Amino acid sequence: MLTKLPKATDIKLIATDIDGTLLNPHGKISEKTALVIKKVLKKYPNLYFVLASGRSRPATTDICETLNIVDRPKTESILCNGCIIYDSFGNIIWKNTIPVDFIVKCHDLFKDSYSNNLLYSSGDDAFMFDEHWAKIARDRYQEQTVIVDKEEYIEKVKSGESEVNKVCYMVKNPSEAEEIQKSIEHLREEYNLECTYSTGIFLDYMPDQTNKGSSITQLLKILNISKEEVLAFGDANNDIALLNNVGWPVAMGNATEKLKSHAKIVTKSNAEDGLAYILENIFLKET
Repeated sequence: MLTKLPKATDIKLIATDIDGTLLNPHGKISEKTALVIKKVLKKYPNLYFVLASGRSRPATTDICETLNIVDRPKTESILCNGCIIYDSFGNIIWKNTIPVDFIVKCHDLFKDSYSNNLLYSSGDDAFMFDEHWAKIARDRYQEQTVIVDKEEYIEKVKSGESEVNKVCYMVKNPSEAEEIQKSIEHLREEYNLECTYSTGIFLDYMPDQTNKGSSITQLLKILNISKEEVLAFGDANNDIALLNNVGWPVAMGNATEKLKSHAKIVTKSNAEDGLAYILENIFLKET
C-alpha cells in the first residue's frame, strides 16, 4: 500500500528498526537497500539517520560499516529498545536503568529455571550465564557477550558496580515467552516496567516509560526536530511506540497486523526491499 508520501524537503530524520526491517529475512542488508541508503545520505548530507533497535551498540557495528555510516555525522542511535541513546560519535547522551530490586526478585524467582537464558544489557555489554544462549546472541545478533557467574553478577548489581539498562529473556517459542510474562507480571506492574516481545526470541523488560517511542521523542528534543519531520520504519510490536511518535510511520509488508494499524504507510516486505522502495520514491525519484 503506497499512499501519499512526504516531500524529501519535509523530512529531517529517518529512523529504522533493524531486524525484520532494515535487514532481509536472512539477517543481512541487501545490496539494493544498502545502495539506496548510501545514495540518499550522499544526496542529503544534513539528513539524520537513526538506528532504533533492541540491539546493543556492538551488535550494530557490521551494519554501520556496510552502510558507510561509522564516522558519519548526524547518525545517532536508539538502542536496547530505547534504554540508551548514542550520538554519532558513540557517546551516550541519554540512558535509563532497570530498578535493582526487580532484577534481584526475578533472579530469585527463576534461579532454578529461566535464569540460564537471561541477557542483561549494560551499556555495550550483554552479560549472560549460559554459553549456548550466548552463542546465539553472538553469532546471530552480534551481541558483545560476557559470560559471568550468576550469583557474583547479581552481587555486582546489588552493589551498583553493574547497572542494567534492559533485562532480556531469550526464549524458544511464544508459549515460553507467555509463561515467563505471566510469572513476573506482578513484578512488572510493581515497578511499572515496559515489556516487548520481538523476533520470536527476545522478551525484553525496560524501565518505566522507556521504549523506542519515548527515546525518539527525547532525541528530537535534543536535535530540535519536530515529529512531523520524521520518517520511521518498523515491523514488530516493539516498534509501535516508535511509529506512534513520528509524523510519517511506515510498516513493512511483513509487519504484524497490530503494527500495520499504527502506520500511515505500508510498504513492501523486507524480502522485497520495502525500506529502499519508500526511500527511493521520496528522496531519489526524478522530478
